[in-house]
Amino acid sequence: MELRHLRYFAAVAEELSFTRAASRLGIAQPPLSQQIARLERELGVRLLERNPRGVRVTPAGAALLTEARVLLARAEETVRIVRRVGHGQSGALRIGSVGSGFSGVLLDLLPAFRAAYPSVLPLVYEMEAVPQLEALLQGTLDIAFLRGTDPHPGVTRWPLVTEPLVAALPEQHRLASAECVPLAELAGERFVVFPRADAPEAFDAITAACRSAGFAPDVVYEAPNDHSLVALVATGLGVSLVPTCTSNLRIPGATFRPIEPPSAAAVMSAALPDARPTEPAVNLLALARDHYAPNTG
Repeated sequence: MELRHLRYFAAVAEELSFTRAASRLGIAQPPLSQQIARLERELGVRLLERNPRGVRVTPAGAALLTEARVLLARAEETVRIVRRVGHGQSGALRIGSVGSGFSGVLLDLLPAFRAAYPSVLPLVYEMEAVPQLEALLQGTLDIAFLRGTDPHPGVTRWPLVTEPLVAALPEQHRLASAECVPLAELAGERFVVFPRADAPEAFDAITAACRSAGFAPDVVYEAPNDHSLVALVATGLGVSLVPTCTSNLRIPGATFRPIEPPSAAAVMSAALPDARPTEPAVNLLALARDHYAPNTG
């Protein structure tokens, strides 16, 4: 018994007419009658009885009609589910992001993505750049948001937005109330930075800004993510330079100030694996590129 046989039978049983059922199905009446007869032979019972007024459904036919409606509805729903998944409209989306992405690009993009694709479940993981690239290649992440645009084998990056760096200072710091912090004033300060092995672009952006002001940062502490970095600054263990979006983190004891001269953080990029990117990831990338189009040039 095939689904099409159930569809044919249901049409006749509901229309109580082979002629009307054939018209509804878009097929000729003789083949329809033949398929119903074949179904009855397969089941070994009479499902429909012809009479001068049309067609009568037998008790066995009534039982089959109830089950057929359930099976046909389930089959249609299965098709819809498969199509939604195939077009990136359903399923799960595994998203990696550096810490600053949670107060930046993800804050911008996830509400819009959820509105456009309500059946897709975003699963978001905080990771630094290098672990994200490895996870993309291993297939444990679908899309990554990370700093920098350097090429990486098997991965393509799309630049989204570049933000200025700001100084992250303890609230008790001598420059904490300054309207703008001269970067050269931070020479000799203890710095908290990201490990270069995990976040090379972010590390290089900080050191390049310091060198442009005439000094090399005295790196005393390393932090695995933005929250840890700002928390270490808040305790007074050091200062740092972070992307502007990181200033959205509200950690007691830390404050953020613009720097002079202005300096840019590494570009925030989206990245997908070259091999078989998932449709939900492609959809999120399209939304991101559209949202940040004025900033990508």
